[in-house]
Order: sequence, then structure tokens, then C-alpha cells
Amino acid sequence: MPERTTQKVLIELAPGAASFDAAVAATTIGKGRSAAAAPLDTDFEPLQLPSLRLVDSSLKSEADATATAPPFVLDLDPAASTYLVRATVEEGQLDALADRPDVVGVFSDPAIEPCTPVCPGGAARGNTADVAAALCVPDLAAVGADGSGVLLAIVDTGISLPHLQGRGLNPAIDAARSWVPQAGLTPFQFAADHGTMCAYDALIAAPQATLLDIAVLASNAQGPTIMSGVLSDAVRAFRHLIDVMNAPRRPGDTRSLVVSNSWGMFHSSWDFPVGHAGNYSHNPNHPFNRITAQLEAAGADILFAAGNCGADCPDGRCQGVVNAGIVGANSSPSVLAVAGVDVHRERAGYSTQGPGTLAWQKPDISGYTHFSGSGVYAADGGTSAACPVVAGVVAAVRTRRPYQAGLGTRTPAAIRSLLTSTADDLGVSGYDFDHGFGVVDGCGLASKLKPRIRIPKVDICDRIPWLCEHRICDLVPRLCRPELDICRRYPWICEGLVEIDKWRIPDPGPLKVLDELLDVLEKLRPQDLERPVLPGRKPTEAAAGGDDEPSVAGTSGCGCGGHA
Repeated sequence: MPERTTQKVLIELAPGAASFDAAVAATTIGKGRSAAAAPLDTDFEPLQLPSLRLVDSSLKSEADATATAPPFVLDLDPAASTYLVRATVEEGQLDALADRPDVVGVFSDPAIEPCTPVCPGGAARGNTADVAAALCVPDLAAVGADGSGVLLAIVDTGISLPHLQGRGLNPAIDAARSWVPQAGLTPFQFAADHGTMCAYDALIAAPQATLLDIAVLASNAQGPTIMSGVLSDAVRAFRHLIDVMNAPRRPGDTRSLVVSNSWGMFHSSWDFPVGHAGNYSHNPNHPFNRITAQLEAAGADILFAAGNCGADCPDGRCQGVVNAGIVGANSSPSVLAVAGVDVHRERAGYSTQGPGTLAWQKPDISGYTHFSGSGVYAADGGTSAACPVVAGVVAAVRTRRPYQAGLGTRTPAAIRSLLTSTADDLGVSGYDFDHGFGVVDGCGLASKLKPRIRIPKVDICDRIPWLCEHRICDLVPRLCRPELDICRRYPWICEGLVEIDKWRIPDPGPLKVLDELLDVLEKLRPQDLERPVLPGRKPTEAAAGGDDEPSVAGTSGCGCGGHA
């Protein structure tokens, strides 16, 4: 951000409807030319900023305290909310403005820009089909994980639907729940640019997701380049997404929203200094960092690109600074921060390395980048591509595990944990600041998402006790032909497991075999087994019961659960 005597800021007003009403009516904060006065940006409508309220563990209706439910709930009560306005102030006025009794804080409104491909003309490494194969998209689709019923928000420069259609895609879209920063812009009717690339990449793993076009970087309140915006517009967009999460669901929708963000702040000079109360990069109290946490509390899965300031070949906008780590909301504990690798699983040299400033262990995971895909660039590159690639996987997962308020296994944190715990480790063993926990593993996720079935404990000797008084395989040999030797072929049945993952059984036949066996056994009567002829015996010996050896279930290999 170039040096100047005036600066765009976000001013947070004290809670209460009076503050909001006054802000709506006002064009300035304060009066005249006093040090505590500032002209308001009338293009920025005063915005309610909700609060987070600690969950009372006794209120089971709000959260299940026995599960890993989120400890906070979103409080949308206007009386508990603060309000944001945007203003341009002289730097010498900042302290006086922050000291006003009706002002909670004055915060930086830095420029934000997309993490565009660092080498947009560089040769691609692989293509869309390679990425789909690496993500195991067919496996995900086979278990019903394809993005159906999930809203997938692309927070970027805007999406060109005609371009996506020209690439053979026909995605579901929702213009009504999309967002543009100003009148005169139409969702999905933007030029094919960075946001279109991100939408294309997200659809690789989630072709049935419903796209939302959140065109933050199309704002006329731009930063230093034409393809940039200011952070205050991202606050507005996230507040809109909170409303989307809290609105009644439409037919076919799950209550799931995935938010992909391939943008960030590239240099500290765009921000207030670290340690300043209004700083963004290191300050969890900045309004955008807070509303990110609030959107997560509402149930949204939020992903951010790690950035393109990696040590090996950083973006020029990093101005040579490659050791600052991952900053601002890109490093929030409420988001999944995505690093970049190519389809050969080699780290992209521009991928920003950790640690993070808000959460130390960033990035979380790696996604695929620098491949021939959308046609917007020669290669879909940067962590800008890696982020939506992983966002598509999250949307696919949400088809099978939709968000449910108060259910600990369905929170955004639980989904982040699922992705990182199944990631394919890269680099040094375990977590590292280059790759996070590894590259996203669609095959591992598909395995986790496969339907599980419950069968009752199977104990033939308990179910038909008289059978275990005989040697079934000797008495009825047809029950012990190889395909019906249940306990030998399928010991998990005779062990009486309550829950079986049928997809992990190498041969899906045992359930059918078990049904056949039980059907035969239950039709038998004790008298059907009287006077059996055992091998090596005369009929009279068998009838006399001359064998003094105790009868032990399972000695013939048929198996009766170990009962005697």
C-alpha cells in the first residue's frame, strides 16, 4: 500500500441500536474539523457485527456438551452487536478517533489481492484428469460424495458462467444467494478471470455442488491494482454468508456451506504495524478475523490459500519477504489453510510456508496446483488453485456428512480434522510447515465415507443350541462345503462383532452366505439329525452313541462360536 497521509479504516461502533441508527443517518463521525472527526464512506452501509457467546453446557438444545461441539454460538441480537462503518482519516487523527466513547476500535482496511499464478505462462504439470485421478474423484462419487446439496461459495473476482459452460461444465448456480459489492454487477456474468479459474477447480471434486459467486475483488473500493479490493468488503461478504447459513434451507439443500478464498494480503506495508490495536495480520480482534470465526460458528467450512510468498520463488508482491509466515485470516484457527503441490506431489516453490500468525500450525494441508484446467491461464496455478481444489473435496465430503448444529462430528473443526487425519504425508514424517499434514487424500476420505451397516451378533450356538450338541459338519456335510465354512472364511462373523464395515470385507458374499446358512439351519429339526452315520463307524455304533469323546463345537471347522 503506497504511503499517504490519509488511510481507509474500519471503525467499530459501540453496541446498541442507537449507534446503528446514528451511523446510518450520519456522513461523519464527530463534528467539524476536530481531531476525532472523520468522513464516512457512504458506499459502505453500516454493518452489524455479531458476537460469539460461550455455550452453557447445561443447555442441551444449543450444543451437546458430551460431543466435541463448538464452545461458542453466534449471537445475532442487535443489542449485543457492534457496528462497522468505513472512513478515510488522516493518520494523525487515528488515536483521537479511537478514544471516542462511542468507538470500540479503529482497524486497518488493507488491500487484498488474489493469489494469482506466479508463473501464469509456465508449463503445466498435468491436467484436470490427472488432478481428478489424484483426488480419487471416481471413488468419492461411488460413495455419493459429489457436492450434491452443498453450497460452494467462491470468494474472488467473480465467475464467468459462459466460460465454465464453454469448458464442458454445467454447474448449478444460485445468483440470489450470491453477493456483489455494488449495484450494477451481476453474479456469474464477470469476465473469465481468477474467480472463474477457482470455480472450475472447485468443481473437479464437487461437480454437483451449487456455486455462489461472492465477488469481493470486483469492488470499486479497490486496492493498488485493478484486480484487488479492500478487506472491509470481505467483512460485508462474510456477514452475508452468515445470513445465508441462518436462512431456511431450500428443497435439496443440506445445511452445508463451503467457502473458498484464494486471496490475501501480500506485504506488511499494507497494514497497521504489528502490535497496533488496529493491525490485521497478527490481531485476532480485527473485525475480519472475528467475523471469520463467527462464520465458522454458524457452521460454514472456510478455506484460505496459504499464499504465494514461498522461499523458492515468491510472488513479486511479497517484496522479497519470505519469512513472514501465513498471516491474517489465512492463518485463522477457524479455517483450513491450503499449501500447493503439483500432481507429482512436489511442493510448489511459491507456496507460503508456516508458521501462521493467528494459529501456529499453518498450513493445514496441501492441494494440487499448476495443472492445465480452466483455460483462464496456461496453468491453474498458485495456492489460488490448490485452495478451491481442496474446497471441492470438502464440498464432496459434506454431501455425506452435512453440517448439523450441535453435533460434534459434523462441525467445521471435525471436517478439518477428517481431512488432515486422512492426508497423505509428504516431506518429513508428520506435520511440517511446507505441506501441513500432507496432500489431501480422496481415496482415504472415500473409505471413511463408505456406508456402514449394523448386523446383530451372530452366535449359532446361542440361536440354535441343539445344533452344537452334534458335529454339524459330520452330520450334514452339505453345510460345510467350502463356501459355507463361515467361521473359517469369515471369522469376524463368529467373533460376534456388532458393527461391520461391509466395504472393508474383501468378499461381499459372506452376508449372503450367512443368510443361506441360517436359513438351512433354522429349517432343520433335532429329529432330522437322529441316528447319524459318522465316517468310520457302523450305523449301530452311531446309534448307540459309543463315542465317549466330548462334543466340542467347531472341531470340524464349521465353528459355533466356541461353545461346548
